[in-house]
Amino acid sequence: MAYSDPGDLASGAVITEAWVDAVRADLLVSAPAVVTTKGDLVAATGANVIARLAVGLDASSLVADSGEATGLRWQIHPAAHVTKSDATTLDLTTWTSIPFDTETADDHTMHEGVTNPSRLTVPTGGDGWYTFGFFGNATRAGAVGIWRVRILLGGATVLAQGEVSGASGVASFLTISGGYKLAATNYIEAQYYTADASMTLAADPAFWAIRR
Repeated sequence: MAYSDPGDLASGAVITEAWVDAVRADLLVSAPAVVTTKGDLVAATGANVIARLAVGLDASSLVADSGEATGLRWQIHPAAHVTKSDATTLDLTTWTSIPFDTETADDHTMHEGVTNPSRLTVPTGGDGWYTFGFFGNATRAGAVGIWRVRILLGGATVLAQGEVSGASGVASFLTISGGYKLAATNYIEAQYYTADASMTLAADPAFWAIRR
């Protein structure tokens, strides 16, 4: 199919059907004809060739990716912040995952609160570097109490860990954080440990993860 050129029609010349057909051909391969949906973008797939890049999910960002036909793709940014609404009497001498029951925020459904309430799981398309952390406080009824928290990957790999002690009846606050490259289906958990009896984790400990 022929395409028009600015020089094809001289000033004062007769507009021919062939020239109009060429202009129409230009329009058919231009951006308006390629896009179909609000938010679509037009990108080059090669020299003088364009294609539609469908709009991404809400809150996703556009990144360069040479492996894609258009050289671009949409990247989601999963994030979650969860808490546990009631206090917890800490089990002794065993690392125990904390079942979180309240979602302050959960973009792209990282937290599944029924089957695995202790986990934050990376969704499909959410691969990348994550920052994560935990905050809580615990008290002991008598003497000095020590408690620990760790963030565990896949039930096996420790990504961050800390411990703190506190006098009887005094809240001992503990905050830990870290960063790690995670892939789809990877999950992390916050776990506690204590060897001291009568240790209680106060209500509303917080656990979070954010894709950078």
